Amino acid sequence: MGDIVKASIGGRVVYGEVLEVRDGAVHFTPISRAAGWRHASAAQVVGHWRRTGRRHTGEDGESIAPPPEQLSLRMSD
Repeated sequence: MGDIVKASIGGRVVYGEVLEVRDGAVHFTPISRAAGWRHASAAQVVGHWRRTGRRHTGEDGESIAPPPEQLSLRMSD
């Protein structure tokens, strides 16, 4: 996925690059390799930055941005 998340886990803040979202948890590779956490629940995620690609330009020269996307962190019933 490539998005960046900020998670508060056990009183510590961890930044990571998202690998997948599965079963209401975000699995990520920590930015700092010293961090011991590799996943966080939806409640532990306190920040999210979406990875974007290069902006495309239309025929009239104006930029066309891709539609915004959001991580789906829905918990199973």
